[in-house]
Amino acid sequence: MKTTHFPARPEGWQIDEPRTLFANPIMKMVTSKVRSGRTGKTQDFYRFEFPRWVNVIAVTAAGELVLIRQYRFGTDRMELEIPGGAVNDGESPLTAGLRELLEETGYSGENSRIIGKICPNPAIQNNLCYTVLVENVRQIAEPKQDDMEDIEVLTLPREKVESLILDGNINHGLVLNGLMFFTLEMQKNR
Repeated sequence: MKTTHFPARPEGWQIDEPRTLFANPIMKMVTSKVRSGRTGKTQDFYRFEFPRWVNVIAVTAAGELVLIRQYRFGTDRMELEIPGGAVNDGESPLTAGLRELLEETGYSGENSRIIGKICPNPAIQNNLCYTVLVENVRQIAEPKQDDMEDIEVLTLPREKVESLILDGNINHGLVLNGLMFFTLEMQKNR
């Protein structure tokens, strides 16, 4: 995967040491005084610090995609997604993707690789979300869900997944990013 590097902070911008406003096991909110290099004006900026995340595109030998349906507090409804979760400290995104796939679905496969990464919201977040592709997956175990997960596992043909996107049944931004990386990967390998 080719990466384009952009310059770091623009010349003249000054940022005070971040101060933690709130922290819990899944995120931290920090603030800093920021001075614009162009205007000289100063303002408080806020950032959410999350661990790295990973999403998994798992494809069966028959070409079906493994999806999950689970309740999400943010939208207060069941969401149709791909498997995924947080990357633990000291863990690579690839290892985390394979772990999340097995935990949430009981599936495992081969030819696993990272096919993309994004910054979910660079305006207010500092983390990355990786997309892992795993091919020829099959269920080898029962899912091992966390205490607050209630996941339904589905396998669907790619065309059905595309229609679920178009009709708004899949609208999770990070899931859509992962599926876009998958589409680009499939086009590249034609």
